[in-house]
Amino acid sequence: MYVKNFEQIVPFYEAQLPNGDSKYIPLIQTTFITPEGSRISLSLLFDTGADITTLSSEFYHIFGLTSWDQGQRVDVAVAGGVIDAYQYPATIEVFGKIIDCPIQLIQMPPHPLLHGLLGRDTIFNEFGFGFWENSKELFVTTDPA
Repeated sequence: MYVKNFEQIVPFYEAQLPNGDSKYIPLIQTTFITPEGSRISLSLLFDTGADITTLSSEFYHIFGLTSWDQGQRVDVAVAGGVIDAYQYPATIEVFGKIIDCPIQLIQMPPHPLLHGLLGRDTIFNEFGFGFWENSKELFVTTDPA
C-alpha cells in the first residue's frame, strides 16, 4: 500500500445556518504581501475547481492599484456565465510557503466568511493535498513528490 504523509491538518470552519444546522467550509488563511511589504491576511475558500486564485475586486489596494480594473483583462467562466476579471501578479504566503502567482480580481458580493477562492494555478504545484469530508479536514504536505 502506498502511503502519503501530511505535515499540516486544516480543520474546516463550522458555519451556523439560520435553521441551526452547521455547514463546514475549507477556509484557508492566506497572506498577501503588498508591493510595499505589508502583509494582509484573508480567508479564501479552498477550491479545486478554481483555475486561478480569485479575490473580490474591493481588495485592489493590496496590489498598489487605484482601481480594480487596471490589469490584464480576462474572461472567467462562472456558474452564471462569463464575467470580466483582471489579472495581476501577486506574492502570497500560504501553508508556510511564499509563492509568486497570478491573482484575478472580480466583482462579487461581499461574503461574511471569505474574501475569494484559493485556486490551483501555481499554488497547487507546491503542495500535496488530502481531503477528508467525513472528518471535515484538509491535509497538506509541502513535499508533493
